[in-house]
Amino acid sequence: MAFIQPKKPLITYNWSMKFAETLRDELEYQGMQVKELSQKTGISVNTLNKYRPGSTVSPTLENAQKIAEILNVSIDYLATGKVDGEINSENSDMQKLIKDLKVLSKSDFETVKAVVKSLREKY
Repeated sequence: MAFIQPKKPLITYNWSMKFAETLRDELEYQGMQVKELSQKTGISVNTLNKYRPGSTVSPTLENAQKIAEILNVSIDYLATGKVDGEINSENSDMQKLIKDLKVLSKSDFETVKAVVKSLREKY
């Protein structure tokens, strides 16, 4: 019996749409312009503009790595909009809070934890 290959994939996922949305949101959150990202990554402005929402162009793995490194996020986050695989992109305030917590000193982080614990006990 011969194997018949389907003409198109049974399951497709256009990760370029999510990448474009997350990239846009992340640039806005960090107050960075596309031109600045271009200068820091060495990726041309024209190429970066191809990754804007509404486009179906996906970045190469190399470009995704460069962008993720400069923005200090994971490629997984850019591709899915999820932080650590748990929070979906609809909860962007939580994502931003988590990112802010990650840059705190250990002492400041412990202070925030104590405040949150106190607030939790209040309710």
